Amino acid sequence: MDISLAFLAACIAAYAVALARGLAGDRRIQLYGPLALVRIPAFQSFIRRLARFRVPHLTLLAAGTWAAAMVASVGMLVAGAIASLSLTPEQARPEYMIAIPGLNPLIPITYGVMALAVAVVLHELAHGVALVSSGIRIRSAGIAMLGVPLGAFVEPEGEFDAASDAVKVRVYSSGPFANLAAALLALLLLSQALAGVTPVAQGVGVLSVRPGSPADKAGIRPGDVITAIDGNRTASLSEFLAVIARTRAGEVVRVELADGRVLLVELADRYAFTGVPRDRGRGFLGVEPVDLNELLPSVVPFRAGPVESFWRLLGAIFTFHRVAPYLPHFYTEPLGGWGLAYSLLWVAWMNAVLGLTNVLPAVPLDGGSALFAALRALARRVGGPRSEGLVRSLVLALSVVTLLLLVAPVVIPRVRVLVSP
Repeated sequence: MDISLAFLAACIAAYAVALARGLAGDRRIQLYGPLALVRIPAFQSFIRRLARFRVPHLTLLAAGTWAAAMVASVGMLVAGAIASLSLTPEQARPEYMIAIPGLNPLIPITYGVMALAVAVVLHELAHGVALVSSGIRIRSAGIAMLGVPLGAFVEPEGEFDAASDAVKVRVYSSGPFANLAAALLALLLLSQALAGVTPVAQGVGVLSVRPGSPADKAGIRPGDVITAIDGNRTASLSEFLAVIARTRAGEVVRVELADGRVLLVELADRYAFTGVPRDRGRGFLGVEPVDLNELLPSVVPFRAGPVESFWRLLGAIFTFHRVAPYLPHFYTEPLGGWGLAYSLLWVAWMNAVLGLTNVLPAVPLDGGSALFAALRALARRVGGPRSEGLVRSLVLALSVVTLLLLVAPVVIPRVRVLVSP
């Protein structure tokens, strides 16, 4: 069974047990309709054990990562708002902004649920460890389930409210730091899993086939690999396009596929499919070809540096869902199988998104709370207790600006359509 399917089945079974125990009166489980809030004492014990390990300068590293990631995340929001000036409402779909499997159509349910569960549990685990290592007791810890894990929680005792600003920065920054570190680790593991992967043959992959086209009628399907046409090898996209460019409508060509099939295909008139006058009389096969030497690195960021890998990772969701079904047909098996590779990719993506979202300077996100604590500590040193009101106003203003930047990619294209003549 696939890793993600096994995880999903285990989650549903655990949810059913939680519902049964909650209805039977188990005090560790609170039911809010179908939502089950499950308190797990073993989770608390695990947090306490982890908190015993001290990593030198980890607090400074987490705070520095939060600050740097906050600037980078705001920069990406600004870039997204500017890019939305050229988007259509159809391209700027609001569901693409929601990193929840089932709501965002680009996220597969099975891998998405597994990745979300890993990300939220890791996030709260880091908060819990930071609390305990700072001398603050934890009242309870657990997960929230609605069929599958939707979130995790760590409830500190009341002394957290009276903790110093330095402790609060430490606690708030720990969650996003854990997510970003997990994303980087998952990318490193993914790079190792895919290190020996190569195309199954020197050719171009078929990503889609135009219905009613010569390729469709000849039996060429997505996932096939075209290695030659009329004896001319098509080891790259440029070679394939050059061969097709020399053909004429009505010409019968010999198409060789990586699986050993050889098909005789009568090419159509490209003009009949494109309607472009200059295409009249040109040969048309009807496939969407992809260069296998470039496809995998472009959709799975595993060969670039950390910063470039994160940038590619965030955009991978828009292309990966199209090519994922055909990667096993295009490439040799990775270490651990494609199920492990897909799991690592989605764990990396979900942790990166959760981490970069939570560092934003908006309350009640971790980034906004950490920024408020940091600025308040600075203001008290410089301007005294009265400056706290100014800090509150500043953080509130940043929260509003951040919210506007978040919704800008959805709102701007629609406003532009309304006001355009």
